[in-house]
Amino acid sequence: MGNRRRRWRWLRLLGVLAAFGLLGWTFRDLDVARVSGVIGRVGAGNLLWVLVPMGCALAVEAYGWAWAFRRFGHEVPFVGVWRARVTSEALALTLPAGMLFCESTKPFLLARHCGLGAEASLAGMAVRKYLLLASQAVYITGFALLGAPFLARASSGILGGPGLTEALVAVGGVVFAAAIGSAAFLRDGRIAERVRGALARLPLPALRERLEQSRGRFDQTDGELRKFFERPLLGASLPALPFLLAWVFEAVETYLILRLLGVDLPFEAVAALEVALSFLRHVTFLLPAGLGVQDLGYVAFLRALGAHDPLTMGAAFVLLKRAKEAAWALVGFSLLASDLRATGAPALASAPVS
Repeated sequence: MGNRRRRWRWLRLLGVLAAFGLLGWTFRDLDVARVSGVIGRVGAGNLLWVLVPMGCALAVEAYGWAWAFRRFGHEVPFVGVWRARVTSEALALTLPAGMLFCESTKPFLLARHCGLGAEASLAGMAVRKYLLLASQAVYITGFALLGAPFLARASSGILGGPGLTEALVAVGGVVFAAAIGSAAFLRDGRIAERVRGALARLPLPALRERLEQSRGRFDQTDGELRKFFERPLLGASLPALPFLLAWVFEAVETYLILRLLGVDLPFEAVAALEVALSFLRHVTFLLPAGLGVQDLGYVAFLRALGAHDPLTMGAAFVLLKRAKEAAWALVGFSLLASDLRATGAPALASAPVS
């Protein structure tokens, strides 16, 4: 176990070093004074608008998640779900492999702010994953098709030839297949029991004993999932609509920042760009907020789409986007600090990991 933890720490450190190396390489020829001038022309008042789309995305996703909880019998407060979402997002944005920390804190946060037991929290987290996959499949495929002419223009600069639209549509298909597959597993109503059975086969007597004592809690988690998926899949998936709107707000945010900087691209082009890069951010989860990889992608897309001075505009764009993430992370960590002061850090440390 100790060797595994050390390897994991080294892997995260290498990821961070690679991210900063890629970031430095991307902006190695940058004129900092020009970037400062571009941002200065935006104006402090206009910069506040940059915070709005992410705030809307977090709010509508929290609404969708609360809706999902109500679907299997838990009347959770919107504000409680919102707090859990904002706090966990702060971890995802700022820590290497932050998505893992983000997931492990959610049961603690949902228990504190929504009064949910571990069984309902874990079921809700599994349902949220399904809803995210289902909505992301629609988001990727829809905007890839809507922005197909612009992706065709950018494809040569990004891939060295055609095929970017087709690649994104294929990614959308893979995500959709993953959503259907996850729904099938969750709908079966025995996923938690199967996980328990797999863990019980490990040669660890103490773990087996604890798993046997917790058998009823695994059964209860499966029961919660069966409640959600007892209706037809299309009806069960309705809470994915707010999640889809949250994805769209990501494209709106990118479009807004570019317009504030004076980059005039059609919304369809910007949305197609954001689809590609948001997916890239999620697959490079070892890097905090896709650091380095996503920044290089924005500069490459702006250059491929013919934006004026793509390096300067890309750097200014990245600075505003990262500043926005830092601002919301500060909100999340402030909420987390208040929770830890109220309950004590050990409560967080003992939160179950999904």
